[in-house]
Amino acid sequence: MDELLEKYLSLSEEERAAFEKELSPEQRAFLAQELGIMEGLNEEFRKELKSKVSAFEERSHRARKMNPAFIGVAASFLLISSLVVYLMRDESSLFDQYYEVYPNYEVTSLRGQEDSSVREKAYKAYDQRNYKLAIVEFTKLDSLLGADYLFRGIARIQIKNYKDALSDFNAVIDLHDKDYESAAQWYTALIKLKQEEQEEAIPILEKLSNGQSEFASVSTKLLEQL
Repeated sequence: MDELLEKYLSLSEEERAAFEKELSPEQRAFLAQELGIMEGLNEEFRKELKSKVSAFEERSHRARKMNPAFIGVAASFLLISSLVVYLMRDESSLFDQYYEVYPNYEVTSLRGQEDSSVREKAYKAYDQRNYKLAIVEFTKLDSLLGADYLFRGIARIQIKNYKDALSDFNAVIDLHDKDYESAAQWYTALIKLKQEEQEEAIPILEKLSNGQSEFASVSTKLLEQL
């Protein structure tokens, strides 16, 4: 995908118009994200991002470290620039418009735990976008935490295994993991939309929209499009 971005930036304005017509929805989504980040964030987004980051920092009961890529990923959740709208317009489903890989801000050094090396390998593979390996490593764990189920579920979305992804998200919800339950609900709703099960997605989005999680605002925006 990085080669796609480099090629796009090397083209003239006239050449880009023709080039965009040949792109797949996935490629359009990638360019929209990367170019949106490169163009910078507007003032409204900065305020929203500040609030979002503050909410994460308040979770002091568990040691964490913020992934450097978090800012770029969060931007994709909250910012829809005119360029994004142009690239993605009617040719991309709502799933493609709203889906982003969840940022890993879990502590990857989990010393003192018997299976810490396996868990660390799983998160390292996830960060490196080696989703198949991440799934293998997560599955080796004798006992999965809510975070493990969530990130394995997202890794499964990346390889288009939506059935097992839903199973992982349901596990997070069943555990009532307050740090990840809302994220699991959000990704569940997106998969339901991907599978054209809008009636099942709407109640989930309504619950998120009325809640206090980081997905409240984006859920409201998505509901407005349904």
